[in-house]
Amino acid sequence: MDKKCYKILTASHKGGVGKTMVSINVAAALKSAGYDVLLIDTDTANPSIGPLLGLPDSGPGYAEIIDGKNKIDETLVVVEPYGFYIIPAGGNGDALATTTEQTNKFFEKLSKLNFDFIIIDTPPGTATDGALKNYDEALIVTTPEETAVLGAKKLSQKFINNHLQHKLIINRMKKDKYELDEEKIEKMYGDVAYSIIPEDEIIEESEAKHTPAYMINRKSAFSVAVDDLIRSYALRAGEPGQGEKPKKGGFGGVKRFFGGGQ
Repeated sequence: MDKKCYKILTASHKGGVGKTMVSINVAAALKSAGYDVLLIDTDTANPSIGPLLGLPDSGPGYAEIIDGKNKIDETLVVVEPYGFYIIPAGGNGDALATTTEQTNKFFEKLSKLNFDFIIIDTPPGTATDGALKNYDEALIVTTPEETAVLGAKKLSQKFINNHLQHKLIINRMKKDKYELDEEKIEKMYGDVAYSIIPEDEIIEESEAKHTPAYMINRKSAFSVAVDDLIRSYALRAGEPGQGEKPKKGGFGGVKRFFGGGQ
């Protein structure tokens, strides 16, 4: 029997807040905890998952699945040695305008895959009402700056209106006098659960090495914060190993990408 995938939307109201870096490291941490994880890049205009992992910018991906040119198993890439799968953005570098019908059909296909978690990394500010019913939870990534937090609040209201459980991720918190502190963010944002991910120089090392920061040093402040973030997911998906795992080579034409090189 197939497992029930827990589908997580990672969203932000503006770019440059570290949303994709959060997505990659949540995927790496969940895989390290024993779960089967698929990470999808839906930002065809500015794809980031492939470049951050050192993946060659070629081959079909999300855009080709949406357009009906390729099947999902023709776009899957397993990132070794970490073991989680990705679907790159694909496309020709242009933003992809999708209908609610196309998105719903895409999720119907995803529901047939055998993963514990599917994380969908979306372009900034593009959470459309009609598609939100397909997600189990959303992570709203922001930084401790007034414009970023106000934008995140708009996304939060959209998710509330669509009855989508969500959590605020305050990324790159430095705790200096020029950024918003937790009390001010709570006043601006309201009574919503949040997690803090501190500013950490390991992110620069991660980008240089094309390696998830979580896999470089699990004791870093960044990685400890990611561990805290994913801890609650065991309650949602159950313990790792329940249900059949994807077999090696079980997806037709799956590409294997070896990351971690500089």
